[in-house]
Amino acid sequence: MQQDEASKLKAHLWLIHLIGIIVPRRLRADWRQEWEAELRFREMLLSEWDNLNWQTKLDLLRRSLGAFWDALVLQPRRLEDEMFQDLRFGVRMMLKNPGFTFITVLTLSLGIGANTAIFSLVNRVLIQPLPYAQPDQLVRVTEAYPKGAIVALQEHSRTMAIAAYTTDSEFNLTGQGEAARLVGSRVSANLFTLLGAQARLGRTFSGGEDLPERDNIVILSHWLWQNKFDGAETIIGRPIMIDGVARQVVGIMPPEFSFPSPKVQMWLPVRFDSRDRGEYWEFGWMSLIGRLHPGVTPEQAHSELHTLIADIIPRFPYLVPPDWNATSTVISLQEDLTRDLRGKLLLLLAAVICVLLIACANVASLLLARVATRQREMAVRAALGAGRGRLVRQLLTESVLLAFIGGGLGLVLATSSLSILKSVLPSDNFLLAAAAIDWQVFAYVAALAILTGLVFGVAPALSAARLDLSSALKTRGTHHTGLVGARLRSILIVGEVTLAVALVIGAGLLIKSLWRLSQENPGFRPEQVVAMRVYPPQSPMQERAAYLALYDELLRRARNINGVDEVAAASTTPLSSELPFLPVEVEGHMLIPGQRTAPLFWAGAITPDYFKTLNIPLLSGRAFAEADSEKAEPVVMVSAATAKQYWHGENPIGKHIRIVWEAQQRTIIGVVGDVRQYDMAGKSPEFIEGTFYMPYSQSTNLNRQLPTALTLILRTTTTASQVAGELRNLALSVNPDLPVSDVYLLESAVAASVAPSRSLMWLFTGFGALALLLAAIGAYGVVSYATTQRTFEIGVRMAFGATPRRVFGLVLSQSFKLVLTGLILGMLASFMLTRLMEGFLYGVTVADPLTFIGVGFLLLAVALLAGYVPARRAARVDPLIALQHE
Repeated sequence: MQQDEASKLKAHLWLIHLIGIIVPRRLRADWRQEWEAELRFREMLLSEWDNLNWQTKLDLLRRSLGAFWDALVLQPRRLEDEMFQDLRFGVRMMLKNPGFTFITVLTLSLGIGANTAIFSLVNRVLIQPLPYAQPDQLVRVTEAYPKGAIVALQEHSRTMAIAAYTTDSEFNLTGQGEAARLVGSRVSANLFTLLGAQARLGRTFSGGEDLPERDNIVILSHWLWQNKFDGAETIIGRPIMIDGVARQVVGIMPPEFSFPSPKVQMWLPVRFDSRDRGEYWEFGWMSLIGRLHPGVTPEQAHSELHTLIADIIPRFPYLVPPDWNATSTVISLQEDLTRDLRGKLLLLLAAVICVLLIACANVASLLLARVATRQREMAVRAALGAGRGRLVRQLLTESVLLAFIGGGLGLVLATSSLSILKSVLPSDNFLLAAAAIDWQVFAYVAALAILTGLVFGVAPALSAARLDLSSALKTRGTHHTGLVGARLRSILIVGEVTLAVALVIGAGLLIKSLWRLSQENPGFRPEQVVAMRVYPPQSPMQERAAYLALYDELLRRARNINGVDEVAAASTTPLSSELPFLPVEVEGHMLIPGQRTAPLFWAGAITPDYFKTLNIPLLSGRAFAEADSEKAEPVVMVSAATAKQYWHGENPIGKHIRIVWEAQQRTIIGVVGDVRQYDMAGKSPEFIEGTFYMPYSQSTNLNRQLPTALTLILRTTTTASQVAGELRNLALSVNPDLPVSDVYLLESAVAASVAPSRSLMWLFTGFGALALLLAAIGAYGVVSYATTQRTFEIGVRMAFGATPRRVFGLVLSQSFKLVLTGLILGMLASFMLTRLMEGFLYGVTVADPLTFIGVGFLLLAVALLAGYVPARRAARVDPLIALQHE
């Protein structure tokens, strides 16, 4: 029995022995020697185990258990106490050096704040899932479809449920005080169910409420409910007048719901009426989203989609080519919603990461210099028993503490700048509008603070770990970093300059691109032109003559406003991004049935004085006249680009264009200059193949009706604010239920067209300027510190005859060497990195030589500024004082 107990004791001792070999080495490297001695003692006793008496064996086991307890419990407690000591000491050092602390924290807060603000956008738009039920199943079916095709897809798809919607349709709201023009979306009845969205009050649409006689209902956005109906819950069940139709309010959506756009203020059911051939198959096309059935992949849905498209083509009441919607595909809804923002956000994120790396390099350089001044302190601590590990941990603790403080200040900066970022980025994406500082952003800031603290703290900590104890205790100076420290600081500054060059070149390319864009001729003169959009009620004004009479009266009264020189009206204004297109048949370019659809032309409806009011040049033929009335021969005017494309080398005057559903052709009577209808870059959707204008009295739209909403255009000699009130009063005096938009200058449309390019340019310029400033400060710090270290050497040189001018050049050359090395590396990096910006540039190549040369001269000026003060100080050194420096 006693022998069994002895065996158990021996087994326990071996177990404790093995744990003691592993645990202490990981927990306490500082006490490794004591542990190794303890283990050797145990090994000796274990080898003599059988010769020991029972009491000795018990004593040995107690001693081993005590050591084991010390390793697992006492030593971690000591480690925790030492960490608190490190933190307290770090705080004392920060308070002792407030200037250094302020500069370091400010530098880090700028880098971390910029990263946090951009990350909050990236997190909401690209990382977080969509705010819908099971968002991974939601997909977007690309291309547009007519209602007949949508119904067929809904009935026959076995891979996904399909819903349809329109984007940014506009409606008149009357009977609620002053008439208002609201943005809404027509949707299929199953849209809300497909998204898994619930109403805040009331209900969403039910199945079948997108069919005739059941669709006179509406759902309001939370914003519209609060601002137009005072948040009254009694609005549920009440009718409101929308485009002259009484629609019952059945629900109020939550404030966070804004599909498909933050601009949407109401949702109306689309009407699927197969009896109306034009509405069902020819116009009113819609976008589609879908929800994949469980276990179905987007690839499977894509394959089925093209099978269904092939079955739908024969159902069209007119011939369509066999490749109709051949490019239609099924993609993730999140990918579709973010594709216009993804490139821009990732580019900005890369830029702010570069800024943060520059900030880290700058702080690391400052800490290296600070470690050099603390060599004697480190040596004393090492002499008193602090191991290298303890010294490294102390410096890393101070670095992380600085980073956390910088991160906290950066979080404050990010919160205040987030709204600015949202304002300069596209406002039509509801994911971007929902970006906020949340717990994920907090976690990102915490991780970023730890990472940056370690990144810029490693170099100084390793420098301290290589401290020569004896030489550090002997020297009385505080400015000896050694060759390795000096080289490390120089490498950091070269890296800073390299990153700064890449950012500044990117900013330079964007600046030149925006300048080129702003110099483009829009094709008209926007100066002193005031515009106001008018939306006549749909009922009771159903006759063309009533609309014509309304606009004749508006134009007549507008001419009598003081300071108005010219007045016209048009279905859309330049740079409005509107697309009033029509399918046409062009003389000399006959269609081959079944092989090609009719080309789509941008088709504007205008009054006779439109070209004169906007100063659009008439190149040949004649302009519209009052005689081109509804009953006269139908005529059109085409743009110069359209005339060149279809009648190159021929005179287009007298040629004909026919809108496909009209029997009579329209005669071309004039050619006018090209106008940038879509944006200042001259881009337009690929499906637009030409441009023509119609007299308003002879015009039509896709619904085969006279366009009801027109924009009044006035060229004035006064300011917009003086004309705005008179215009609004004029419209209300003609018809109290006539909604009008805000009066604006056409110059603002030009500015809005380049706003995306301008916003990206300003953001990149800001980041580039910050990077350049940090790099300049870093270069100045290195040169200044190195000059201080070389004070004795400079004194010797001057004692042997070196002139102040030569000393000045010697110090200045060090600045030029650092910046020039970084400049060369930055140029090489920019040749590769700027290719990522190609899609954001206009009229500028990614390797634009003038930009690269300009940035080169700018960096040389930075080198001169960074080295001038230290060089001048060195040139004024008194040799006698310098020789006594050591």
